[in-house]
Amino acid sequence: MGIKDIRRSFILERTIRLFCASSIAEVKIKDVAAACSIGEATFYRYFSKKSGLIVACAMKLQEKVEKYFSIDCDGNGFEKLSRFYYRFFEIFAEHQEYYRFLSEFDSYCIREEIKDLEQYSDGLDVFKKQFDDAYRAGLEDGSVKKLWDADLFYYSTTHAMLSLCKKLASEAYIVRQDDLTDKRQEIRTVIEVILQYLRNE
Repeated sequence: MGIKDIRRSFILERTIRLFCASSIAEVKIKDVAAACSIGEATFYRYFSKKSGLIVACAMKLQEKVEKYFSIDCDGNGFEKLSRFYYRFFEIFAEHQEYYRFLSEFDSYCIREEIKDLEQYSDGLDVFKKQFDDAYRAGLEDGSVKKLWDADLFYYSTTHAMLSLCKKLASEAYIVRQDDLTDKRQEIRTVIEVILQYLRNE
């Protein structure tokens, strides 16, 4: 890794901290420059505009999250799938700010009509592969039932998990019903519903 790459990575790490502590909308380029102890002109040597910085931060955060989903371990296919889905819970328990950032990132991309997300999309395939490997292992060892459409199941359940985690991490209590349950237990409940459907009994 060259010096420019190291400095770019440093800027991304500092910016992610700012975004997670505040919000994408509130953080300005001058704030990033100050956090990195560089001038704004120096910042623009690495990122030509804020949108490029935001997408790069999302990709960097994706790398951090990817480490959680590495489930190469002992156990049958169902146990691996269980670990896969419980990673959503672990991230929520340890880094709710990641989900808040993702929620803001989605809204930002829609609002600003960001189109250049191919590389970011490619990074998401890593998570699908983790699921597919665990699911195939489960079919082979008999611990998982055969799904009529495994791809549909994956996207439906992971979208549901992400949406729930982003909502619970981003939204304050508004109505009294919001205070009736524990956020972590809500996530656990959805995971257990998914796993109950997957388990071959």
